[in-house]
Amino acid sequence: MLAHIAIAVEALDQAGGVYAALGFVGDDVEVIDRENVRLQKWTKDGLCLELIEAYPAGTGHVAKFIAKRGAGLHHVALTSEDLMNDLKRLEKSGIRTLPGYPAAGAKGSNVAFLNPHTTGGVLIELVETK
Repeated sequence: MLAHIAIAVEALDQAGGVYAALGFVGDDVEVIDRENVRLQKWTKDGLCLELIEAYPAGTGHVAKFIAKRGAGLHHVALTSEDLMNDLKRLEKSGIRTLPGYPAAGAKGSNVAFLNPHTTGGVLIELVETK
């Protein structure tokens, strides 16, 4: 099941206005120090968008992403009922995680980003909520 679609933005404040105008409701901003991001989830009719910005500005993978590609779709997140078993099963299929995963994610979740070189070029995050 889809957990969220993540969109890299230059500034949460500016980008949030677009999604508010589209009828999405924003959650509190959360800082994930490990990832050098500030994020804000926006929901509407069961769809969750996660806006992510580099924090501190100009640092981390989101800043590199925006510098290279511009703001836009960053990754697709899928729910996992049992992250460790899913990762073991995926590894048998040749699908690997990025270095340093699994790790703590937003709102107390456990997450793992899959290496896009093993997923057809798409950055996929698996999210196990507690």
